[in-house]
Amino acid sequence: ELVSVGALYICYLGLADPLVRTQVVAYLAGLAERGHRIHLLTFETDLSRARRRELRAEMAALGIRWHGLRYHKRPSLPATIYDTFAGAVVASWLVLRHHLTLLHARSHVPLAMALLARPLTRRRVLFDIRGLLAEEYADAGRWQRDGAAYRITDWIQRRGLRRADGFVVLTEAVRRKLWGEPAPANVEVIPCCADFARLAPAGIDVRAALELGERPVMVYVGKLTGVYMDREMAQFFAAARRVQPDLVFLVVTQSPPTSILDELQRAAVPEDAYRITTAAPQHVGDHLAVASFAICFCHPKPSLVAASPTKVGEYLAAGLPVVSGPGVGDTDAILCDERTGVIVEAFDDDAYERAARELLQLGSDAAARERCRQVAERRFSLTGVGIPRYDALYRRITSS
Repeated sequence: ELVSVGALYICYLGLADPLVRTQVVAYLAGLAERGHRIHLLTFETDLSRARRRELRAEMAALGIRWHGLRYHKRPSLPATIYDTFAGAVVASWLVLRHHLTLLHARSHVPLAMALLARPLTRRRVLFDIRGLLAEEYADAGRWQRDGAAYRITDWIQRRGLRRADGFVVLTEAVRRKLWGEPAPANVEVIPCCADFARLAPAGIDVRAALELGERPVMVYVGKLTGVYMDREMAQFFAAARRVQPDLVFLVVTQSPPTSILDELQRAAVPEDAYRITTAAPQHVGDHLAVASFAICFCHPKPSLVAASPTKVGEYLAAGLPVVSGPGVGDTDAILCDERTGVIVEAFDDDAYERAARELLQLGSDAAARERCRQVAERRFSLTGVGIPRYDALYRRITSS
């Protein structure tokens, strides 16, 4: 008899965030389907009563009981501390009222809530690490390493690593960094998985709509700037055009296009050589389907050892070889060891041209594209990897 776990998943984001839909709700729906009793606590900006009712019904249809608390933004640190105590009180009440056995904390602020709720509730805590948060903010130049926010976040992480009952990290690289070899049994590596069914082309003719003709396409999907290197991606494309002059750069983004437009102009790329567009989630698959290969360049920073860009799994699932910069989580190993893409050894034109030649070759090789799909299936499948690993960890830490 498989044991059903009653879990409260605490997430310091709102339900409207697309990331919450793909990286939280999709997993929780799968766990509910496997018989677990799932409650979700999120932090929301203004929601009308009617919208709350809609969201509650939408989550209920997926087997998830949803609870939304008010998110406070300013002033940043006091607001977060207030939310942490409010979250801890509500989490304690939900756990006791619904007889839940597990507090599942997504990242550091929810971890603080779970650790505060633990003395009263005496429940197990799962620390879903997501990233080395203090390091990420310091690497991005947003926090000083001797500042209060950095020190508090780092202290919470250290306390969580000592006190939590189970852990999830996104990469083998950060698992080795935090625990060495062999990893303890209560640590699970679960990368950012993709729902491959959602990536199936829906039948819109992207080539006709964007006037691509039969030209080969390099694709980028997702947010711009921040951790992503717009300038280097534009420069890479300019170099790739020297190898393949009719290549088109297709950028599918929700971000304002100004940053990538400026960089393409700076790299002297003619207007006819790129298309910048947006796509509804159900049409991303159609856009990926026209491409020969895909790109993802992140600023090389030490905190990226913990990163698992969702787009890499999605690209591979669409049968696309990927070009990436070095040092991003397990991406180097996945692309090189599995022969599913190229890591540029430097951000310069020579390296770009070498990588472009290799990618165009991989992109036109049916066996290589099939290999990309198989690697995605084995490493990034929501139903084959993500949900089963969470399921096993839930049962392991609540039964031990």
